[in-house]
Amino acid sequence: MFDPIEAKRNARYTREELTEFFKGNGTVAQRLRKENPAKYEELHAEAEKMNILGPSLIKTPAPNTPYKPPARSYTPSELASHGQYSEAEIRAYFNSKKSSDEFHSDRNEYERKREAGVSYGLFQKREVPYVPTKPPAPEWTMRISDELAGESNLPIGTVVNSEQLEQLCRQKVDRARQVQATAEAKVAADRQVELEKLTAAQKLDQEQRDRKQRDLDRLQELIAPAPVKAPEPLQLATARAVAQEKAKAVEVPIGA
Repeated sequence: MFDPIEAKRNARYTREELTEFFKGNGTVAQRLRKENPAKYEELHAEAEKMNILGPSLIKTPAPNTPYKPPARSYTPSELASHGQYSEAEIRAYFNSKKSSDEFHSDRNEYERKREAGVSYGLFQKREVPYVPTKPPAPEWTMRISDELAGESNLPIGTVVNSEQLEQLCRQKVDRARQVQATAEAKVAADRQVELEKLTAAQKLDQEQRDRKQRDLDRLQELIAPAPVKAPEPLQLATARAVAQEKAKAVEVPIGA
């Protein structure tokens, strides 16, 4: 519940004091407003609470501070560009033929300098950012061994790329295979010749053994002749001959 006595006891300024200050001699109020704006605003706010004054339409002017343009922030790439190229260097570069030549010879470097020019306010930023191209990797090369150079009829110290090295090694493998194939063919030919020689020698040796065996058989026959067999009885021999003759004859029916 509102207690007017307590409210009056807590108030820093009485209604009479504020009425006298603002509606009395205006010189005092104007002087305080000029010399101590904060105190004036405090008194004015208290007077508004007590309905002595309406809200102030004119606020205390802000202190007169000199204008300072906002500090510009730089991206890491802009800071790098400023550290590498000065504005004078960029102006001189784009006013010379070197910029046109470098546009075709080293586009990445040209674009780096143009970005520096954008940072210095000389150009507008590209709507579509430039994507740096990756320079081609240097070609892989190596010095071949003295052995491979000699086999390939090349000077000692010859340097080749990967494709050339593969070609030389393939030729080396082909040469080794040809040598191996020639050696294997010679071994096979020598083996065939040796086999033919052995076969001829064995054949001659077998003929000599056969001849010796015949001579031995003949000598044995001369030394110990085979016993003479007794002639077959005449009757048995005749019967045998009759049987053989009948086997040869063609049977003819009786009365034919």
